[in-house]
Amino acid sequence: MRSGGGVRFGIVAVLFVLLRPSPIAAQEPAGAGDGLAPSFGPPGLQTTPVQPLVDAEWLMRNIGAQDVVVVQLERRPGEYAEEHIPGARLLRFGAVTWDGEQGWRSEFRTLEETVEALRAAGIGRESKVVIYGTSMTATARAWVTFDLLGLGDRAFLLNGGITAWKAAGGAVESGEAPPVEPGGLVPDNPVDFRVSADWIHARLDDPSLVLLDARPDHEYTGADGGLGGAGRPGHIPGAAQLYWEELMDPANNTLFRPADEIARILERHGAGEGKTHVVYCMIGMRASVDYIAARMMGLDVRFYDASWRDWGDRADLPAELGPDPRDGRREDRTRP
Repeated sequence: MRSGGGVRFGIVAVLFVLLRPSPIAAQEPAGAGDGLAPSFGPPGLQTTPVQPLVDAEWLMRNIGAQDVVVVQLERRPGEYAEEHIPGARLLRFGAVTWDGEQGWRSEFRTLEETVEALRAAGIGRESKVVIYGTSMTATARAWVTFDLLGLGDRAFLLNGGITAWKAAGGAVESGEAPPVEPGGLVPDNPVDFRVSADWIHARLDDPSLVLLDARPDHEYTGADGGLGGAGRPGHIPGAAQLYWEELMDPANNTLFRPADEIARILERHGAGEGKTHVVYCMIGMRASVDYIAARMMGLDVRFYDASWRDWGDRADLPAELGPDPRDGRREDRTRP
């Protein structure tokens, strides 16, 4: 599998940004039931572009709306108490992820556990949720969780995070999170877009498959020795290296680049219409940023959640070492 030049869709991306509806006017849920689905649905396509970003100015204008729920994703205990946007709900990262043995970390919880955690944060059936946190990879992971529930059109990232909020004149406060009334969030026809190592392996020779590796140079090339010497080094054969920070503003790695720049970056890495894209990293955190970028452009994108932590552990699967041959020194790479 080799991902050649992609279809040019930068102009489409620009038009999408200019014509997109206000996030608060996103589509309403279609026929959501009163109960939980027993499991995620079968793998399927989600190629309708989403607009998952709101800026600080938008949030200032809309934070008082009844259906807008601001959520601070807390990765490190005490972050919320130290500083948060007034009225923000607390969602602990561990409430929507689990850590297993032998290096398995930040895996998705079951649908039922996830819904319970989001309801406990006060998120309702009609809520428009704005998420922010100190870690973009963790915050992006939370957005992907909403997308797994079929709620990607009603969840948004505060672009630039609390840094952008304060720069725009937004107030912050400290203190513990007050109790909130549980919400009635309901999944909306969830589609399980996750894929396995075997699914990928069976398609490695498919020219329409584009693998996007969100890891930095030393992990992608294998220079780290594989999990710091504790595992097999390298990357999935044919994968393009789309390090997640390439998609972010050089001065603020919680701020996405403009959509037209993201479109050009994706294209340069072989992405495009008519292709099937799979994102991965080490444990599925950094891949969440690549996933969001692909969803913004309306691409057919799947999520290899187990990522290199899984692939690298399997001696029956092939691996490559060395830099991305499409790389050179990319103009958008601003960090090692």
